Amino acid sequence: MITQQHARELLDQIETTEQRSQYYLGYWRYAIYVQLWGVIWIVAHLANYALPGHAGTIWAIADAIGIALTIAGRLRQQERTGGERRLLWGALILAAFGMMVTMLIGGRPQAIEVFWTCLVMTVYMLYGLWAGPRWTVLGLLVSLVSLATYFYLRPWFDLVMAFAAGGGLLLGGFWLRRAA
Repeated sequence: MITQQHARELLDQIETTEQRSQYYLGYWRYAIYVQLWGVIWIVAHLANYALPGHAGTIWAIADAIGIALTIAGRLRQQERTGGERRLLWGALILAAFGMMVTMLIGGRPQAIEVFWTCLVMTVYMLYGLWAGPRWTVLGLLVSLVSLATYFYLRPWFDLVMAFAAGGGLLLGGFWLRRAA
């Protein structure tokens, strides 16, 4: 016979298992996008290193490719829900804010790159509060590396960012997938 206390413990275990399953499913489902953006960041930063003075064009092309591939992948994965629409609106609001700050920062391309990196990684960190701590850790580490690179390794900024930030996302995607 199951006591009321034992039934409560079993329900708690089921709830914990359900929450962990959601974390791991999210890690597995979205890790591919983290890896995609890691590759895009590596290529864009290496292109900036090889072609100084063309950052605006390089990032416009890289971001357009990344956004198109991300949207295409998401459309293939599942139908749109109310939550998906809210995420899209949230992304548009953040993009508008980012463009405003980019205009205010002006002619400091490395500062703009660090701002955008930290803005995106802040989204990862916030997402991690609901979707699992690995997102928060990944966002924090890439942000810290980006800031350290900006302040201490500026002569090699794009080279370091290619491997530290882009590589961090690429490896972070593998780390997320391994959790599942």
